[in-house]
Amino acid sequence: GDAIDALAELDTDMARDVIQRDDDVDRLWMVVSRIFRATLRTPKAAEELGLPREVCFDYQSAARQLERIADHATKIAAISLDIGPVDENVSEGLRDLQNAAESVPETAMDALLTDDSDEAVSLATEARADLPAIDARARDVGDVIRNLEDPELAQSLALVVDSLSRTADYGGNIAESALQKAAPSP
Repeated sequence: GDAIDALAELDTDMARDVIQRDDDVDRLWMVVSRIFRATLRTPKAAEELGLPREVCFDYQSAARQLERIADHATKIAAISLDIGPVDENVSEGLRDLQNAAESVPETAMDALLTDDSDEAVSLATEARADLPAIDARARDVGDVIRNLEDPELAQSLALVVDSLSRTADYGGNIAESALQKAAPSP
């Protein structure tokens, strides 16, 4: 959200802040990875965490998806530092797409973190069900961007649309993990 705000408002301070926060996300990802690897090496490590190893795997998988989302936010923020003003219609379309895309990993994380299997299935299914509509929004925004007079700006904004679309897709991956956690295979 902050990356899109930085882009729409040409807020270079916010863009730099988003880029800097990616370092924090990368560090957190490394911590989660180390803990997960410890649970693979020593079942006692998972026991000390109070979590089954399968849940540790689900959390590690979700953390990886969140780290990728942060990378795309950084990409959007970097683009915002390199472009000039964005047409208000395009900004509105990007904000709408961002809000929709952002809701998928948020809902998917709620699904992953709930202990109620029925609620997890419902939330994960909801998150996955939003993906086709988000793809359609991304195509609509992409169509508007392709009609811009400045081809370099259009190319940069197309990358933003791609990053937002991938954010939703990564949320869909988290939803898949939530479904597997809620209804594990025998």
